[in-house]
Amino acid sequence: MMFGVNAGVRDEVGFLIVHQRYADHLFPGTSVLHTRLRYTLLIPWLYQSLRAKRPVPKDFAQAFIDLEHGLTGRLHFKDGEGEPDGVIGGEVYPRAISQPPTYVYWTALAKWGLIGTRPDGRPWSRPDMARLLAAGSKRSMHDDDGKPFETVAWPITGLIDAPAGWDGDGKLTLELSAREQQFLVRKLRAVRSPSDPSEPSLLSKLVGRPLDDAVHCWGDEILGLAGKDAARLKRAGQAAALSAIGRAVYAALVESVKEVRDKRPQGNLHRKDLGDVVEEWGSQADAIDFAQFLDDVGYLPAPVEAVLRETLAWIRSRTKDPTPLLNVYAQAEYSRKGDRARLANNQFGVDRRMEWQGEKHGFAEPLHYRWGNVKRLLRDLEGVA
Repeated sequence: MMFGVNAGVRDEVGFLIVHQRYADHLFPGTSVLHTRLRYTLLIPWLYQSLRAKRPVPKDFAQAFIDLEHGLTGRLHFKDGEGEPDGVIGGEVYPRAISQPPTYVYWTALAKWGLIGTRPDGRPWSRPDMARLLAAGSKRSMHDDDGKPFETVAWPITGLIDAPAGWDGDGKLTLELSAREQQFLVRKLRAVRSPSDPSEPSLLSKLVGRPLDDAVHCWGDEILGLAGKDAARLKRAGQAAALSAIGRAVYAALVESVKEVRDKRPQGNLHRKDLGDVVEEWGSQADAIDFAQFLDDVGYLPAPVEAVLRETLAWIRSRTKDPTPLLNVYAQAEYSRKGDRARLANNQFGVDRRMEWQGEKHGFAEPLHYRWGNVKRLLRDLEGVA
């Protein structure tokens, strides 16, 4: 695990599909694994260093792993030196991690123009980059399409130089210098809307602005900056509210089925919470135009669309008992989890509910669309003109 803890994400019936679709549109290139913005410079600098050192081709993969692990060590906070905030793998160093910085930030590097595209317009993959590096020493290397790599330009261009001491082994920080801030401001302000390349993305419009007081990305202060994306952003907030209620419905149904069908007495934690969540988020969810919402997110698996549609109808009916939603939720969960589904009306479902502990199942919250990560990334550019 990236930070040495089990931070698994629950998505029993598919609401994270909605989360991903809106987040990819509003904040292209972002990820829930992102920590600090300087990684978008550190990773290309690693590639530049490896290109300059030129190990023998068969050693390129291990050489890059070693460089990346060394970077974690140089950032690792120890004895008052290094970086105390946001070091990927810092909590488990010197052990290796399964999702190193290059994996975490690769999409951002491509989306934000720090690594160019292939001649055919497709993004470079990490294996492609390894083969491209090796091609400088071994002329027979080819890409997945059989094209010789020696005819392809190096995709990292226009990058600012690494700071003094980069090639040493001294401690590093994730704080950006003024020169690095200005470079990344230009890159991020150039990020376009995925649906309309003539329009800037919402991400680009937020660069340099103070965001800490904005609890949700669909708040009034962000809506005022969204321009043509304002209506979509407002629907994203309504969909987030609908999904919060859906998550609460799911937990209430598991709690109820375990008590009624399995004869296992339960507390009333999630059934009570459902009422609180509907009271808090019901009006916002009720306001969604479902047809326009579907236009926003595109194709959804039929069971997921059914859950969202039926949950909205249940909210608008003003009834309090979620039992009428049991079948549609059970079908959606089974379509995603198979025999691991808790709402299934079979022995597998009984077994999964036996394992379920209501007090350890988190209470429902709206989708966040990576807003916390976006704010953390952009905090390093706050106030830059």
